[in-house]
Amino acid sequence: MNISFGCQTYTWKLNKERFAGDLPHIAEVTAKAGYTGLESEIDMLGDYFNRAELTKEIMDGCGISLAAIVLHQDWAGYEESAQEKELSDKAIDFIRQFPGAKIVLSHHALPGDRKEGDALSERRERLFACMAQVTGRAMESGVVTAFHPNSSANSLFRTAEDYGNLFDMLDKTDIGLAPDIGHIANGGMEPLDVLVRFRSKVRHIHFKDRLGHNTWALMGKGSIDYSSIVSYLESTGYRGWIMVEDESHEAELDSDKAVFYNGEYIKRFIH
Repeated sequence: MNISFGCQTYTWKLNKERFAGDLPHIAEVTAKAGYTGLESEIDMLGDYFNRAELTKEIMDGCGISLAAIVLHQDWAGYEESAQEKELSDKAIDFIRQFPGAKIVLSHHALPGDRKEGDALSERRERLFACMAQVTGRAMESGVVTAFHPNSSANSLFRTAEDYGNLFDMLDKTDIGLAPDIGHIANGGMEPLDVLVRFRSKVRHIHFKDRLGHNTWALMGKGSIDYSSIVSYLESTGYRGWIMVEDESHEAELDSDKAVFYNGEYIKRFIH
């Protein structure tokens, strides 16, 4: 199949004190669980974020690819701050060492970010202005970016109405979309409907399962129809990554065990 399945480091981030910076362990478990790629949050890379060549050696040694890194920023102004630009440029320089890997853009959903009316619209405009600046520089290095919305209380895009505005804003930029199926469902939407609407902008995808509002589950233990989603993506020629992550209580208790469990579930889609 044309779809590649990878693991996202957030499953280990639930136990960050233990696993942050332990890329050799994370990469080894990712490979043993049957995934062919890894997406990492920058803070989970630790010092490996400063050592792209060594990161590549570890990936190659485990037989997996670095599919993406996640760039979290506040992006609260119409221009990037000097500190934000410095981190963004470092992320671009790092990820361009891994051909085909992407940067997943994610704003810090800070307290007070979620406003109403004109204030919310302006906050979104500032976010997109900064992300467009990052995307422009990334494109110059041949790097694709994709925005990852979430469903937290302070998120700027979490409901069906929000996603209507999101589509309009994405359509005016070169920024792709990295939809998170679990967050879409958590925002009260039907994930497949959202994928159909945004399909032309989808560059990267996250899977995680859920039982109910803000109640996450191991893959296949929740209520999301992933078989239909994978079938739709295959039928439309999606050729990118699907990254599996887990925020369930089981993952918090044992991150490695959750990765192996989810890897077994995902094998049903690999043929």
